[in-house]
Amino acid sequence: MSVTDEDVLFVGSSVELRVNKQVYECWLEHRQIKRKDKEQFGALIGSRAEGECKIWIDRCTTPKKKDISQRSRFVMRDPFHQQAIDKAFEQSNGELGYIGTWHTHPQCVPEPSIIDLNDWAQCTLRNPDRQLVFAIVGNEQVNVYININGNLEIAKRNIDG
Repeated sequence: MSVTDEDVLFVGSSVELRVNKQVYECWLEHRQIKRKDKEQFGALIGSRAEGECKIWIDRCTTPKKKDISQRSRFVMRDPFHQQAIDKAFEQSNGELGYIGTWHTHPQCVPEPSIIDLNDWAQCTLRNPDRQLVFAIVGNEQVNVYININGNLEIAKRNIDG
């Protein structure tokens, strides 16, 4: 886990959650600020320190040509996302891998929809071997939901500026 001083720390959860500064900046660049902006999204690639309550998000993917995006809905179907996960896993000798998903909401302080909650439950069922995180990027706050033993904990960060 290549934690640096520039990582962005999220607070509020029992897990220490650090996000690579470039990932955080990517999220901010993709916010749905204008009324016509479509939902943005991608996979999260990172690692968890074994035996510790620390998660590090190292990189993320962004929407690609074969994905579907609307104002309040998206479908991640471009093979690029899985290819990026596989490449990161291989290049890191298994240290990095799929750790969850991120997407935007046009709200200032984002709240997960029932669609989000159902999707996260399905992701968790498909990945019983890992602790997943799900980020929602709002216009004034970013919330990261961490599945800990079947319960969602939230780590938050207000967007400065």
